[in-house]
Amino acid sequence: MKKIVSFIVCAALCTGAVGAAAAEAEGKKAPIDTVFAQGPVNPYGRFFTGTSYLTMLSENDGTFNAPIGNVTFEPGARTFWHKHSGGQILLVLAGEGRYCERGQAPRVIKKGDVVRIAPNVEHWHGAGPDTWMTHISVETNVPNNQATWLEPVSDADYADK
Repeated sequence: MKKIVSFIVCAALCTGAVGAAAAEAEGKKAPIDTVFAQGPVNPYGRFFTGTSYLTMLSENDGTFNAPIGNVTFEPGARTFWHKHSGGQILLVLAGEGRYCERGQAPRVIKKGDVVRIAPNVEHWHGAGPDTWMTHISVETNVPNNQATWLEPVSDADYADK
């Protein structure tokens, strides 16, 4: 009987650990409601501080040349500094976030905001310190639009409002 109980306890603990690891890999569910489903953890996470999630709504292809992504940011998550040779448009769907161009103070962005980023402007965007944020990212002037990823946004630059 003691061996059976030990086996059950061990199995429960192991299953819990595997379940917890799987949940961490999948990420958290945003407490904000948007039109599009939250995607898995962003595969481009190496260019972000914190955790973000990505669902591609339109892949880049030779027919439409329109990469469109639904990006959800956990509180405090943000992109690194970067620029797009063809520009970018952000459509904020939910929550509250931040957008900043190099040399300027970050500005608050909210549901319904449209951020038009001219080609080659160095910038970053992400969630607020205590808020989730979801936006649609539209790459413009494709197929020649290339993203250039730069350094991480410092905590001081992120907090500068």
